[in-house]
Amino acid sequence: MKKALILVIAALALPSVALAAATPAHVSASAPKVAYILKGKILAYQAYNSVGPVIGSVQIMVSHSNYHGKALHGMTLTFPVDAKTRVVLHNGKPIAANDRGIVKIRALKKIAPADLAATLQLSPAKQIIDMGAPRS
Repeated sequence: MKKALILVIAALALPSVALAAATPAHVSASAPKVAYILKGKILAYQAYNSVGPVIGSVQIMVSHSNYHGKALHGMTLTFPVDAKTRVVLHNGKPIAANDRGIVKIRALKKIAPADLAATLQLSPAKQIIDMGAPRS
């Protein structure tokens, strides 16, 4: 009788153990995000104004990028600048038109190449780095 009771309890416990082993410990509900790092010429920059609050913008002509942004080479893109955007100035001078710069955006990893530019331009820039006037 004891052996039968132990076998019944073990049989009832097996499906829950098998189910727990098949389920991953951590399941992410969101898709992975990556950084799109775009380098090029900053054509225009409008700072975020907290008084309004007026959303600023940065326009860059992309000449280089990391792997994720390679489809954007040669394009001119405009990104919103909000209160969370970090701005790094070159020698403390304001960003001027035609300065070299870097714009970093964080967005979904898998965006179709045809939709990449339009989708990224909806995301605010995470960081803008001014690298000064172009070298002669």
